[in-house]
Amino acid sequence: MTQNTENPLRSRVTFVEVDPATVRVASSQAAPRLEVSTLDSVEQLLTASSLGTLDCEVVVLGTALTEPVRVAQHVHKLDRNIQIVILAGDEAEDYRRQIEFSPFLADAVNLLPVDQLDELKTVIGRSVNRAHRRCSYDSDADGGSGSTKKSQSSWDANQYLGNVLDQAPIGMLTLDNNGRIQTLNRRGSEILGVRERDVLDTPFKNFFMPVDRIRLNRVLSDQDTYVGHFRIAGHDEEARFVEISASDYVSRSGQPGSMIILHDVTDRVAAEAARTRAAAALVASEERFMELADVLRLIPWEADAVTQQFTYVGEQAAEITGYPSSEWYEQDFWVRLLHPEDRDEAMKICLNNSRRLQNFDFQYRIVTADGRTAWIHDIVNVVRDQHAKPVKLRGFMVDVTETKEKNSDEIREA
Repeated sequence: MTQNTENPLRSRVTFVEVDPATVRVASSQAAPRLEVSTLDSVEQLLTASSLGTLDCEVVVLGTALTEPVRVAQHVHKLDRNIQIVILAGDEAEDYRRQIEFSPFLADAVNLLPVDQLDELKTVIGRSVNRAHRRCSYDSDADGGSGSTKKSQSSWDANQYLGNVLDQAPIGMLTLDNNGRIQTLNRRGSEILGVRERDVLDTPFKNFFMPVDRIRLNRVLSDQDTYVGHFRIAGHDEEARFVEISASDYVSRSGQPGSMIILHDVTDRVAAEAARTRAAAALVASEERFMELADVLRLIPWEADAVTQQFTYVGEQAAEITGYPSSEWYEQDFWVRLLHPEDRDEAMKICLNNSRRLQNFDFQYRIVTADGRTAWIHDIVNVVRDQHAKPVKLRGFMVDVTETKEKNSDEIREA
């Protein structure tokens, strides 16, 4: 519907800290029924707003104001019918972002860069018409006539908020004070798996598993974010989970309610479950490894790559060698453990390979605590730092004495 640019009603515009030359130009271009007044400071504006004596339809805020968006919020909070025009210089983009993140201001504030002041007359005229439409809508909402005007004004008042909700990358919806859905954005529809038109005026809590509804009531009543997740009911094949935060919200009609934000945490919940399963599997694998180590007579160990001093040995060390674990951590224990005839060669192999290789293995003899000779097959992994310098040795000592003795017997018999 085309709006009439002429304003048949007597209207008023108030300039606050606006350059006098700009005021003169705007006044000369104004419609005959538009009355112009000026205020020298924002303090006068805020005082008049608080006292309810700000008698105008449009307020124009000059470039001298340091926080015009905050001033606009204050004026709009006291009188939602007043339209506001902000004149901006280099801060225009910053002000625009602030307005975009204040959706209740979107239909009440016009941002006009100072290099576009020739459009000020048009902007003021449009703002006056919008102010009159809002006043007309309020009268209709109080029981007056004119349902067509009410519908048009209501759409105009909610257009920006609806666009913001629909484009948001997170689920957003509004509830009335009974917890029933009033608006639902596109992402919220995807998360809940419904269409907005199918769920309007239905209880929000019905979307969740019964076991979660008590916690959900706490979120809605305390207006707090619950640290945890809620499972959406009806997703049996692929469970979906959300985190919910709520804040107070006042609808365009002045009715209290809640603004709800839904964060889809399905992937995170799945990852946490996978980590839990992996941890359980690790514990189980460690238990199986220990059982296998007992069967294979295997000693897991870790040592310093430079000193070759053990920093960890498995419990099987004492059983296989007869030396208690406490002795294994002593300096040069491994050297003393080696059979005298194999000591030099084993130390040379370990030192050279730990410098050159990532992994290696070799065999040598040791002398157990009771004087027996045992054969060890040592499998070694070299751990290096960011400069490729060996810092740790990790490996498994496997007691292969029986295999060695069996092979020796077979050779002698042959």
